[in-house]
Amino acid sequence: MIEASVIERPTARVIVLDTSDRILLFRAMIGHSVEPERLPDATSFLALPGGGIEPGEAPEVAARRELAEETGILVDGPLAMVAHRTTGYDWKGRRYLTREHIFFHRSLTTELDRTGWLETDKRWMSDLGWWTLDALVATDEIVRPQGLAVLARDLSRGILPASAVELGRRR
Repeated sequence: MIEASVIERPTARVIVLDTSDRILLFRAMIGHSVEPERLPDATSFLALPGGGIEPGEAPEVAARRELAEETGILVDGPLAMVAHRTTGYDWKGRRYLTREHIFFHRSLTTELDRTGWLETDKRWMSDLGWWTLDALVATDEIVRPQGLAVLARDLSRGILPASAVELGRRR
């Protein structure tokens, strides 16, 4: 049974493109489909690195921290916030409302380091790696947030939105 109270969870995620215009994604294994009408047997989806914003932490600071923890990639310069997404989901009998701040980073390195993954991360995260934008566009897998491939293609061409765009659909 889902409790009546909703837990707000602000997050920061990063669209990382390498110098070959590949995007960094991981597989989130959640045990059920987030698109049961389209892919009822899918138990995972592809997602951007990132995670929860700690109380009092600025979204950009959280994005840098999460990126370093999950990938080993360190960011020296500023990160541009290019998108946001608000979505709701049920997890372990609770209802969550996630407000994502999505930043962009062009990485000069393709080396990845998963040693910052917590044991809890390892239970539901896997397959951290680089995807070509063509492969991302062509995949039949669930990709979150929706609209990521179009935005990533624009970013690869040097087109940054004038202000953060809304991605995905609200649930």
